[in-house]
Amino acid sequence: MKPAWEQRKLGELCEVNPTTVLPGSFEYVDLESVVGTDMVSHRREEKLTAPSRAQRLASFGDIFYQTVRPYQKNNYFYELSDKDYVFSTGYAQLRPLCDGRFLFSSLQREQFVSCVLEHCTGTSYPAINTNDLAALPLAVPSDIEEQRLVGSILKPIDALITLHQREPIR
Repeated sequence: MKPAWEQRKLGELCEVNPTTVLPGSFEYVDLESVVGTDMVSHRREEKLTAPSRAQRLASFGDIFYQTVRPYQKNNYFYELSDKDYVFSTGYAQLRPLCDGRFLFSSLQREQFVSCVLEHCTGTSYPAINTNDLAALPLAVPSDIEEQRLVGSILKPIDALITLHQREPIR
């Protein structure tokens, strides 16, 4: 009998930084473009003149995990139908092999962020490389239906937390 939950490495749950070919023109998302879990800006770039960090072509369901200052939790779950968004290499691009919504919620948990910070280098701009990120453990339900259920329950809670984090302090 399979255990209800199991420890897995993040790299077993998603494809990390999949290889893609960039379009000639695209919407560029840099590290300042995502605040909390929201994309607040992007800009049109031409491939020939774009910043060298513009490398991660988004596909529906991809997760972009901020590898520099990960304690900020400025991570994005890409659910747009557009096929021309390119993210900075300041994000690890994670293409889920499990339920994406569940995985995204797990990556936002304080317990996982603390684990990431333990593996970061640097003090002013702590960062984790993608190989170290992929090796970190996550507890996941072995049943995909349970992952979907947990992910669907956590989505509105995550949205509410993000909304309250944006409210001005009185």
